[in-house]
Amino acid sequence: MSSPGAAAAIANASRDLLGQGDAEGAERVLTPILKELRTDAPTLHLMGLIKKAQNQLGEAERYFRSAVAHSLSNGGYYNDLGVVLQARGEYGDAMRVYRAALALSPEAHAVRANIVRCLIASNDLQQAEREARAYVAAEPSADSWSLLGQVERALERHDDALVSAEEAIKLAPRSRNLRYNHAAALEQVGRNAEALDTYERLAKRDLDTPDLALHLMRGLYNAGRKPEAEQVGEQAIQMWPGATALHSTLARMRWLRGEGEKCTALSEDEVLWRRPSDLALRLACADALHRGGHLEKALAVLEEALRFAPDSPALLSAKGVVLDEMDRHAEGLDILQRVASASPTSRSARRNLLSVMMRAGKVEEALSLVRDLRADQPDEQYLIACECMALRLLGEAAYKKVCDYDRLVKTYDVAAPQGFFTPESFNASLADLLRAQHRQNAHPLDQPRPNYSRTGRNLLTLADPLIKTFLAGVDPHVRDYIARLPEEAEPIMRRRTRHHRYSNLWSTRLTRDGYDNNHVHDRGWISAAYVAALLPEERPRDPQAAWLAFGEANRPPSGCGPERLLEPKVGQLVVFPSYFWHGVRAVEGAERLSAEFIVTPS
Repeated sequence: MSSPGAAAAIANASRDLLGQGDAEGAERVLTPILKELRTDAPTLHLMGLIKKAQNQLGEAERYFRSAVAHSLSNGGYYNDLGVVLQARGEYGDAMRVYRAALALSPEAHAVRANIVRCLIASNDLQQAEREARAYVAAEPSADSWSLLGQVERALERHDDALVSAEEAIKLAPRSRNLRYNHAAALEQVGRNAEALDTYERLAKRDLDTPDLALHLMRGLYNAGRKPEAEQVGEQAIQMWPGATALHSTLARMRWLRGEGEKCTALSEDEVLWRRPSDLALRLACADALHRGGHLEKALAVLEEALRFAPDSPALLSAKGVVLDEMDRHAEGLDILQRVASASPTSRSARRNLLSVMMRAGKVEEALSLVRDLRADQPDEQYLIACECMALRLLGEAAYKKVCDYDRLVKTYDVAAPQGFFTPESFNASLADLLRAQHRQNAHPLDQPRPNYSRTGRNLLTLADPLIKTFLAGVDPHVRDYIARLPEEAEPIMRRRTRHHRYSNLWSTRLTRDGYDNNHVHDRGWISAAYVAALLPEERPRDPQAAWLAFGEANRPPSGCGPERLLEPKVGQLVVFPSYFWHGVRAVEGAERLSAEFIVTPS
């Protein structure tokens, strides 16, 4: 048996090794005396730290709990136990432990920070904000203000997040990390030139992270300095060849420049000569080609990647989708079924089967599968849309009840809201506001196709009274729509309550040849679109150019085209179920500008 002094020396040696990053060495040193010190809280806590460093979270939790049991008043032990529980996704238990730690050590600001991070991780953002403000009040430091800003960004309150970033940088003006965060906050509120200036200053001193390089690339591109943006991308990829976001962004730039399928040449060289087994990079390369419509080459990249990992679910799923889009439905279905069979509990793998099943003629199988998936998620709008499409293909009478486009698509002419003399003056003001948001917050690299722009932030968080005026103008019509829902339209009717809320608001701007792909709003209930400005072609080739189309899927089965087309009119609100497939046909005029929103029960 070791003497107390010898045991303490051994524990200190173990702690030193852990501090040097040698968790395995620390464990070898500490293990021989662990039985002798099985009731010694500091030793148990140390072994917990060692197991945590080795990512053995179950063992770490066991040792931390033992340390707590033998030292009930040590708040630090509770805090470390909470960190492990949070890492395991056990947020409720972690919060209870953190609360105990804070009660024991109210001056321990690390505990307050961990409480906020745990609430962010569990998506309890309202409570996270309250705790972050309590942290700022208790310790107004750069760290506390930064954490509050993180919560505000998650809430898409970007103006507030900028204020928090400015408060943080006042307290630590030389911090590179805080200057970077401040620049990112400037970007989110559309102050792009100021953000770019900061990124350039930071990079001039030291281009030290791929994240900084990525923001600098995007800022340069948005400022019209496209050759410089590509140069930064090439330099950054030399420094961080495995950073897939850099490869994807550079490929997007080159594709928009007109490089076609050559846009991924640098990424292909990287995997061919230096990183042949980097599957994430190969997948990013295939994704860039897929987005650009270069399906044959995307397939070739995926097939080459599958030589290294023939059972990779991500690679197989991507290949199945590409084959489906190439109208090789049976082959795509075989591959996606293989993925689903290998992961029988994966909802996403089963969900991926639905569209290709119907396009491959397996309609009854698709109907059975979608009903099975809806048993757990009855209100997932994509699943409802797939069930409707299967009913349509089978000629079932039930389809007409849930997809009655005449009764469930309603249009309303919105009168001039309070403060405006005419609808025209209101629409002109709204259009100006929306265009400004497209200039500030719709980054060209994030848009899925040319001549299409969608704002990148939830406009409900925009501090502009015109947004509230717009919602006040459309809300009576939304209420009317909800009140008139037909009883037989079960997927939408079953969620009707006395109250509703607006959960998202954005704007779409289409210019000549731009279009909006058919889609559904997966987490919605009721969707709506309001045309704020329309500059059509005087003599269009297609008389239905820029019209809103309903009933056609994004990859429609044969014979399932649109079932209703609606001509756009400035000042008109169109309301419909979120599970309706809808899109906008190609625009031939100069502009089609709309505000769109989602309503959910509350």
